[in-house]
Amino acid sequence: MRLGLWLCLSVAITILTSAASAQERSPRVALVIGNASYPDANTPLATTIRDARAIADELRRADFAVDLKENVGKEDMERAINAFTARIRSGSVGLFYFGGFGIQSGRQTYLIPTNAQIWTEAEIRRDGISIDSMLADMHRKGAKVKIIIIDAARRNPFERRFRSSALGLAPLDAVDGTLAMYSAAPGKVVSDGSGGNSLFATELVKEIRSGNRTAEDAFNRTRIAVSRASGSEQVPWVSSSLVEEFYFGSPRAAASPSQGPGPRSGTSPAPSPAPRPAPGRASVEPPRTSSSPGDTFRDCADCAEVVVVPAGSFEMGSSSEYEGPVHRVSIGRPFAIGRFEVTFDEWDKCADDGGCKFRPDDREWGRGKHPVINVSWLDAQSFVAWLSRRTGITYRLPSEAEWEFAARAGTKTPYWWGREVGSAQANCRECRAGEGQKTSPVGSYRPNPFGLYDTAGNVAEWVEDCWNESYRGAPADGRAWTTGDCRLRVLRGGAFDSQARYLRSTSRFRYDHDVRFVANGFRVMRELP
Repeated sequence: MRLGLWLCLSVAITILTSAASAQERSPRVALVIGNASYPDANTPLATTIRDARAIADELRRADFAVDLKENVGKEDMERAINAFTARIRSGSVGLFYFGGFGIQSGRQTYLIPTNAQIWTEAEIRRDGISIDSMLADMHRKGAKVKIIIIDAARRNPFERRFRSSALGLAPLDAVDGTLAMYSAAPGKVVSDGSGGNSLFATELVKEIRSGNRTAEDAFNRTRIAVSRASGSEQVPWVSSSLVEEFYFGSPRAAASPSQGPGPRSGTSPAPSPAPRPAPGRASVEPPRTSSSPGDTFRDCADCAEVVVVPAGSFEMGSSSEYEGPVHRVSIGRPFAIGRFEVTFDEWDKCADDGGCKFRPDDREWGRGKHPVINVSWLDAQSFVAWLSRRTGITYRLPSEAEWEFAARAGTKTPYWWGREVGSAQANCRECRAGEGQKTSPVGSYRPNPFGLYDTAGNVAEWVEDCWNESYRGAPADGRAWTTGDCRLRVLRGGAFDSQARYLRSTSRFRYDHDVRFVANGFRVMRELP
């Protein structure tokens, strides 16, 4: 009987492994379009550009070759679509995302370029882009899996010129191998959101990032989450004719029961919890007048523990996209940086004291010594400001250069421990085979040579800098780069659900400064006298 059970499990694992291998062999291409600035609309759409960027970033994490276009007219939109379908080969996975305005005509949905001039229904077909036609082209090119995501069910300035009411979008006539989702049901329209990202994009990114669910399951969970959060005012629509399972990440083989995210074999044990102070404000230690590299200390009983990092020079960056050119940076003075990522314990003290106005959800992974998650760059700024007021000492986020210098810890290999990610070195998607994707308590893996924990994986860490596409013009003295696209801020180090290559010491990401996300956290930097 045991032998039979073992054989069944072996067959199941083999099937899942084969599915994973098949997905790895299938090229993944995506076109993401966000249109916000329509001259015929009174104001630009509030969230479509940020939504498109967030979707594009998440698809890149899922190994898609992504082409991102923003505010494109018809000729540029057609050119982008033609380039997208030209990249599709037999067996490919093709994904198309559009955020903007869409109109239904003749039981087909047309996506509207920014320069459309529509006054009659006939002009919809002249100026719009047919989803059905594009899907047919993807099918003819041999795409094995075709994924269509449309966030265009909005009241628009064109339709009211020739109709008494908005018709919403038309159902998609999905050919075999298609998975489609609209942000609202066919025939329905929703109001455009405000703030960072739309509810639809926020929930969709969360589900894509989960990785170990089928795409159908991810879309269905998105529909349920949006419906609940909106009080059923917005119910996305999902349609599927897939003939096999598709995963944004990798299928997970049957995992052993979770033993909790404690220390792994061969790793240093997690640090013992600091004793809880008595209720009320914690006593502040006298300011340190001198420190040596490698020293660790706290400025108060419940302050973040920091480690002193020496001054020095290093070659920052790599030849990878967004990481070049490689340039020499000199850090002129020692500094102290968080030994660990900021924990829920530390964040909750800030919230209890009124310094942090938001209590993030821990997704039932645990608070305490788990790194705080679901915090924006602005949230992190409120924490360091509170810590500075509490101690009378300047705390801030590290600059990108300071972060990379501390994370490398004098090494020149992709990871501080070597050239390959290996196993039991960090918390990432490929580092913990067979385990669920979630955070670990800080310090669950051995520290780097400077004594810092979790600079690779666990949570992606906010730094001070504005986003720039390259390092051309970046400060060479370790200061934060405070010009560029400052609506976007830099994250470093990768996270629990990142692929191994995003844990490299040089890898960098961007995210909207005011958007909270489940994989984002931070560590503090403390200036020395």
